[in-house]
Amino acid sequence: MEILEVTPEVFDLTFPNPNHIFNSGAFSKLNESRFEKVYYLIFKDTKTRLGIILGLREGLLSSPFSATFGGFEFASEDVKLYQIDAALQALFNWASGKKINGIKIIPPPFFYKEDFLAKTINCMYRAGFETKNMELNYHFQTANLSETYENDIWYNAKKNLKKANSFGLIFEKLNISQGKLAYDIIAQNRSERGFPLRLTWEQLVSTNAVIPMDFFLTKNAKEAIGAAIVYHIAPSIVRIIYWGDLPKFSEYKTMNFLSFQLFKYYKEQGIKMIDIGHSTVDSIPNNGLCEFKESIGCSISLLYEFYKKLG
Repeated sequence: MEILEVTPEVFDLTFPNPNHIFNSGAFSKLNESRFEKVYYLIFKDTKTRLGIILGLREGLLSSPFSATFGGFEFASEDVKLYQIDAALQALFNWASGKKINGIKIIPPPFFYKEDFLAKTINCMYRAGFETKNMELNYHFQTANLSETYENDIWYNAKKNLKKANSFGLIFEKLNISQGKLAYDIIAQNRSERGFPLRLTWEQLVSTNAVIPMDFFLTKNAKEAIGAAIVYHIAPSIVRIIYWGDLPKFSEYKTMNFLSFQLFKYYKEQGIKMIDIGHSTVDSIPNNGLCEFKESIGCSISLLYEFYKKLG
């Protein structure tokens, strides 16, 4: 198996429909400055088989290097196990030749491409990758939003949604020129909780050139009290990047209202899956966040972090 180092543009021409947008050359190019070097690799024998984007920092190669998950891309969905095995061995040889100390790979949750990810993880396990973390990642299947939704969710969630609806809250989709209204609400939420946003508004706008985004507000009769920013990350899959409410309006149960409205909106748009993200850090759960997501009907998948030591 041969490895080709290519440009982000060639990578995107080779893999024009990645499993998720974080695996695109265009997205990765936006964040190259955060690492010493970014490699866009294509694995080829008689045909192109796989690809991966890796960032180098302090002797460690990481995929992703500027997102929540990354992993391998396939040129054809029928890629064989032995071809993945050969690609991994070629990657180890290539990295060892560059004096790389180790490789970290975080594939996406299984619902992004279950069969391919199962094969890849099996190959990585047999190639000596160790599991460093298992994050709990939550998602909502819009097919589950039916007339029985309120009866199916937890009692507290049902009670909170009913209370939120009693206030006559408004759900509004914004255009990009209004998007900072949503960003500012979320920034205030994070500031009051002691968790500053990782992305500035300017960085978010530059990312919007690569990733389609939606912006939403929840309002009471006078002002905005909650917001969400959502990435279109894969065919029929969106991912909530940021959402939050203003703590001083906690009586409105804004997040129960906002989550229900998002589920409803995206089902109407034909989106099958809403990725709500992980609620653990280094495998340690935020119990309140986990329980909230479970209470509103989310399913759980695992987000694995794999590490392979070289040399």
